[in-house]
Amino acid sequence: MLGKIDTLKFVIGLASLIFAVNILLSQDRSEIEKSLFGDVEKALIRAQSQQASVLSPTNFENAMDKYNQALKEFKQGKQLKDIERKLAEVHRSLDNALDTIKLGKISFATTLKAREDALKANAPQYATDDYESAENMFMSATKRLERGDVKNAKKRVPEIDKKYRTAELTAIKVSIMGTVRNLMKESKKLEARKYTPITYAKAQKLLAEAEVILNSDRRSETNAQEKAEAAEIEAKHAIYLTRQIKILKGNEEQWENFFLDRETIIENIAKTLRFVPQFDEGLDKPLKRILSAAQNLQQEKKDILKEVAEKNNEIHRLSDELRIFREQQVGLQAQLQEKQLKLEMKRRREERIKSVEELFLTDEAVVLRKGDDIILRLIGLSFPSGKSTIEPEYFSLLAKVQRAIRKFSGASITIEGHTDSIGDDRYNENLSYERAMAVKQYILANMGLDESRITAVGYGKSKPIANNQTEEGRAKNRRIDVMLTFPEETL
Repeated sequence: MLGKIDTLKFVIGLASLIFAVNILLSQDRSEIEKSLFGDVEKALIRAQSQQASVLSPTNFENAMDKYNQALKEFKQGKQLKDIERKLAEVHRSLDNALDTIKLGKISFATTLKAREDALKANAPQYATDDYESAENMFMSATKRLERGDVKNAKKRVPEIDKKYRTAELTAIKVSIMGTVRNLMKESKKLEARKYTPITYAKAQKLLAEAEVILNSDRRSETNAQEKAEAAEIEAKHAIYLTRQIKILKGNEEQWENFFLDRETIIENIAKTLRFVPQFDEGLDKPLKRILSAAQNLQQEKKDILKEVAEKNNEIHRLSDELRIFREQQVGLQAQLQEKQLKLEMKRRREERIKSVEELFLTDEAVVLRKGDDIILRLIGLSFPSGKSTIEPEYFSLLAKVQRAIRKFSGASITIEGHTDSIGDDRYNENLSYERAMAVKQYILANMGLDESRITAVGYGKSKPIANNQTEEGRAKNRRIDVMLTFPEETL
C-alpha cells in the first residue's frame, strides 16, 4: 500500500513539474511579435525623429520597405528565419541612415533651418512652386551625400537655401501679411482708430515694421514674421475693444455689468485656489492673493518633484534587489518564483493602469493598450489652426497626463503628433512634429524629467484612425498620442 502512495506522489510531482515548464516555455503570438519587432520599431521612431526621411531618404525608404515586408510575412505565418533576415536588413539600413544623418546635420545645417522656416510659413501651400523646387534640389543633394559625394552635395547648399528662403518670404507675404491687412481693414471700418487709438496705432506700427523688414532686410524674415504675428494680435485686440466700447457707450447702464463680469472671472479663479475674494477695494487685492497662491503652487510642485525623486530612488533600490535575487537563484524553482514575481508586478501595473483610466473624463482622453505599452490618446487637446501653441485651457488636462506619467516612473515616453489629410504632406508632418514638441517641452518644464526619457515624433497624416473623408473622421485624426513604453523588468 505504501508503494502505491509513493508512486502517486511521484506522478503528481512529475505532472506539476511538466506544468511549470510549459508555463515558462509558452509564448503567445503577441509576445513573439513584440520580441521580433519591438527593437526595430523603436529604431525606426528614433530615425524618424532625426529626420531620416529627409537627410537619408534612400536608406530610410529601404528600411521601411523591409520592415513592411517582414511584418506582412509574419502575419502570413511565414518562416521566422526569413523574417529575422529582413529585420536585420532594416537595422543595417538604419545604421547607414544614422551615419548619413550625422554628416547631413553638419553639411546642411543652414538648409535644415531654412526648410523649417519655410514649413512654418506654410510655404507648401502659399509658395508651392518655389518650395517644390527647393525640395527636389535638397533631395538630390542628400542622395549625393548617401553615395559619399560630399563635395558636390555641399556645393549646392547656397542655392537650395536661397530657394527655401524665397519660398518662405513669399508665403509670409501671402499668408501672414494678408491676414493682418484684412484685420486692419476690418478695424478701420469699425472706427478702431477713434475708440482704441493706442491699440490701433500699435498694430499699425508693428505692421509697418514687418513690411520694412520684409522689403529691405532679407536676412531677418523670422523677425518680420514675429512682427506680423504681433500686429495680428493687436489688430484683433483693437477690434474686440472697439466692439466692447461701442456697447458700453450705447448703454451706460452696462458699465456696472462690465466690471461685475470681470469680478466674476476673478472670483472663479480664486475659488479654484480655495479662497473667496473681496472687491471692496477694487481688483488689486484679490489679484495679489491669486499671485501669492500661484507662487505657493509652484513651491508645492517643487516639493512633489522631490517626493517623486525619492520614490524613484526607492524603485531603483528594489530593482537592484530584484536583479541580485535573480543572479542568486538557479534552476527551475528560481525561474518559477521569478514568473510569480512578474505576475505580481503585472497585477500591480494593471491596478495603476486602471487608476490612470479613472483620471480622465471621457471627453479628455482615452487610455489604450498596445501590447504591454500604454497609449494616452488626448482627444480633449486641440491647437489653433496651423499652430503648435498650447492654450491655457488645456493645462489641467496636461496636469493629468503628468500624474499618469508619475505612476510609471520606469516608462520611456513618446509624444506622437498626427494630423488629418487636408493640406501638404510635408507641412502636415512638420506641424504634427511641432505640436508633439510643444507637448514634450511642456512636460519637461513641469516635471523635471531627464530629456532622454521623452521623444517627440510627427507622423502627419500617415497613421489615421478614422475616415478622412468626413469632418468627424478628420477631427479624430488630428490628435496627440502619449505612448508609455516599459522595459521588461518593470512589467
